[in-house]
Amino acid sequence: MQLQKDLKNSQMSLEELFESIESPASEERLLEWLGLLTLENKEWSLAENVFSLLLEQRDKVVDLLGLAKSLRMQGRLKEAEECYLESLDKIKTPCSLLFIIYKALGEIYLLKGDLSQSEEFYNKAGTIQPRCKSLIFSRAMISLKEKNYRQAETFFIKYLQTQFSSEKAWLGIAISRKALGDIELAWACLKKGLDLNPQNAQALKLEKKWKEEESLSFNSQALSFSA
Repeated sequence: MQLQKDLKNSQMSLEELFESIESPASEERLLEWLGLLTLENKEWSLAENVFSLLLEQRDKVVDLLGLAKSLRMQGRLKEAEECYLESLDKIKTPCSLLFIIYKALGEIYLLKGDLSQSEEFYNKAGTIQPRCKSLIFSRAMISLKEKNYRQAETFFIKYLQTQFSSEKAWLGIAISRKALGDIELAWACLKKGLDLNPQNAQALKLEKKWKEEESLSFNSQALSFSA
């Protein structure tokens, strides 16, 4: 812990510190802390360099995960995916790292549009940490994209149990309720979301769309009646 404090209090930038390491092989612990700090400071390119160097010296899953995260945050999803899958092959017994890997792969496949694979890995992560808030929300979004509205609503409601002021969750429930035919409750949930954030562009767009749909429906009924 003292080494980490010393690094944080140093006047050197992380880049300068990395360049100052003359013999990485003999300063492995320094590289480990530097890797953690680059991730914490979101210096993804430097983190990639640090963990790549560590992997040249040893074969540790944590270094592979550090590299995977740095690649993922740079938008290099294919390379990150390969690192996470490789780390899965290296883990022979259940451990806490599995949750990190499953959740990350679920996110990668979601970004790539592979909903089936994304759901598979999110479900695996859910068996390890079912109460993880970000995971619950991600699973709700997957269900919504797959038009599994009842399951989506279940996850959104579960998310709201600890994040009651999430306008995104209220919007998700509104969309689900509308698709399930409960228009009145859908409007109530949409209004709740807008109350929490009146500037939510997606909610405002949805409100406009629903009003137009109701207007068209009303006009159609009126024409039918007059005919």
